[in-house]
Amino acid sequence: MTRFSPLLAEWADLVAADGPVSGEDLADTLLRACDGLSDEVLRALPASPDGAAAALTSDRFADRVDGVYLPIEWLESFCAVMRLPIAEIDSGWDISDGEDVYFCPRTMLADDPDSPDDRRAFVRVDQIRRWES
Repeated sequence: MTRFSPLLAEWADLVAADGPVSGEDLADTLLRACDGLSDEVLRALPASPDGAAAALTSDRFADRVDGVYLPIEWLESFCAVMRLPIAEIDSGWDISDGEDVYFCPRTMLADDPDSPDDRRAFVRVDQIRRWES
């Protein structure tokens, strides 16, 4: 089968490599995967690839939790326009890129530290992994 997008595969490879994965590396991967997407696809996303990359390099959660986070709304929209099957499971999402299935862990976080009860779902990108067959 054909891989619909290299994004999840490259993220999973970065995470599986020895050593810590940085938000900058994950953001660069996202930008490469989105390079060359049509204007129609880009307009369907809730934020530009540059905006999503900025979220990956942001330190807005640094004083509260470890990790690299992306709002699920962006990844869900990306999956929809790229026709990547996505399924919500108890602790995150399973997403197929046409060749492999990836586990994308969910974390509920508050964007505003002054409103800690106003939480929404984020994907912990630095923990994405392939499901083993």
